[in-house]
Amino acid sequence: MGNKGKLCSIALASSVLVFVFLVLISAAASAAQITKIGTGYDPAVYGDKVVWTNGVVIHLYDLTNRTGIRFSSSGASSPDIYENKIVWHDESIGTPRIAVYDISTATKSYITQEVDQYSRPAVYDNRIVWSANDSVYLRDISNSTQEKIGNGTNPDIYDTKVVYYSYSEDPEADITIRMYDIDTGERKTVVSYGDPNIPRIWDTRVIWSDVYNHQGYIAMYDILTENITDVTHPLDADPDGNEYGASTGTHISIQDDKIVYNKCVDDYEGKPGVYLYNISAGQSTLIYGYPEEVYTTPEVYNNTIVWGLDRNYVDGTSGNDIYLCDLAAGPEISQT
Repeated sequence: MGNKGKLCSIALASSVLVFVFLVLISAAASAAQITKIGTGYDPAVYGDKVVWTNGVVIHLYDLTNRTGIRFSSSGASSPDIYENKIVWHDESIGTPRIAVYDISTATKSYITQEVDQYSRPAVYDNRIVWSANDSVYLRDISNSTQEKIGNGTNPDIYDTKVVYYSYSEDPEADITIRMYDIDTGERKTVVSYGDPNIPRIWDTRVIWSDVYNHQGYIAMYDILTENITDVTHPLDADPDGNEYGASTGTHISIQDDKIVYNKCVDDYEGKPGVYLYNISAGQSTLIYGYPEEVYTTPEVYNNTIVWGLDRNYVDGTSGNDIYLCDLAAGPEISQT
């Protein structure tokens, strides 16, 4: 009977926590025009289309007519989209490969050479980049050519530039973000201090997470000026001597003048949740609040932000909703 009383207390406490969490989510949703559009992981957005996966199905959602289609692909993860092309990591036959799907023709093809279990593809126009066995590969699907372009991991592509993480390519540095020019074949080091990782590129800007401390912070490189600026705070101390910062680097994305990221700690820098950073204004906005230690995967295109929960931090049976925020449809929550 004594244990029953303890169990009731635990159940009541759990119910209160769940209620508080739902209140937080509801308040955020009503303030920022948040819409649940599905369930799954790894959302990506381009134009009026959002793509994500639940591991066995690829979901494609049309923002204009609010309809979606699905097609089977067991072992699917890490989808990316550009115009009418979707790419993702596929293990439906037990062997890692990269799937390429053409939306306009509803046809699917595969890249099978130089792909491993960690390959995460990124696509721009007819070019796809990924890494395998610490090497970076580029494939042009318009002429079916493929080449190794560097030594590293986590590549991203914009137009004729590819950025990636490398620990072996620059003889003068241990850990770097490198940039490869497709037209000239030239490589250069963007940054070589701290622990830079997860590079992302859009137009003339490159961002990355410096994960030297805790969950890291975001820094940005301007290709034209070669200047590096901090987007979020590295590890520091607030006026009371409490540690803060280095809690914004788990997932980052950039498009035009916007950067979105996940913050997982409540500290002097701000509350945890999904954030939007306006590059021109130099200002961060909390889009959707979460409790601490919740890891999200936000992506952005124009006025659309999409996100889910990082599959590495959930059990796969709950908390895997995909959300959409339309910045043009309503007010933002708060600024930090």
